[in-house]
Amino acid sequence: MAKLNRKQIQDRARQILEVESGGIRWGEILKRVHGPDPETPPNSIHGAIQVLFQSSDDIVKVARGTYQLAKYVDADAADAVAADEAIATVPISKATAGAIGTLTEQDFYASFAEWLVENDEATVAEPLGGSSLGGKWGTPDVLGVMKPRAQDIFRFEPQIIAAEIKATPSQPVVAFGQAVAYRLFSHKSYIVVPRTTSSDDMSRLKSLCSIHGVGLVTFLLDKDAPDYLVIILPALASPDMFYVNTMLERLKSSEPKLLNKLF
Repeated sequence: MAKLNRKQIQDRARQILEVESGGIRWGEILKRVHGPDPETPPNSIHGAIQVLFQSSDDIVKVARGTYQLAKYVDADAADAVAADEAIATVPISKATAGAIGTLTEQDFYASFAEWLVENDEATVAEPLGGSSLGGKWGTPDVLGVMKPRAQDIFRFEPQIIAAEIKATPSQPVVAFGQAVAYRLFSHKSYIVVPRTTSSDDMSRLKSLCSIHGVGLVTFLLDKDAPDYLVIILPALASPDMFYVNTMLERLKSSEPKLLNKLF
């Protein structure tokens, strides 16, 4: 068999990426390119694919050692964003919210951001939500940063704070899953749920949050007086710097002013 040249190697890698819509690891791509043509030196395959990935805007590194075509990344992100936005804008019925009237999850983003700052959990915090960060893990409803102040004697590295708010009492598991995912790029992660969450669900959340280091906060379904109450304090974690930089790049692309304000 003849050896593959650089273009043939890169074409085969693209064909593999087209088939593997969910992404594929670097080592597996090398193996699949080399398998049918074993006479092609592995170093040649390695070099050709490395050049392809570095020079192509339509190939994205979605995790450590894992690559995916940008069109599939965008499709995953669109699905996640649509699901988040659908939940965030669902009205809370008057029967649920009492005499307050109809509310949505988004009504509590700004007040929780303020709560983080007022309680010294962040020096600056802003509502986010929507599609700002994209990605299959969605976007935190609130993003904050704890930075050293001028009067602080001990100067520490900035800490990223993420929060997932669910105003519908029946969705604690969804909120918990997202809050855990945010620990990939945040030092502290919160789940914020209504005080009307059932006792069974609240017990499970308390246990899960304690095990996984996620902060748990409850609130009243009252837009003007949500009365946020800490149930479980979040554990300080060391986020994965790959995901931190991925998050910041997405924020830079979608909300550059917000990035400057936070960081």
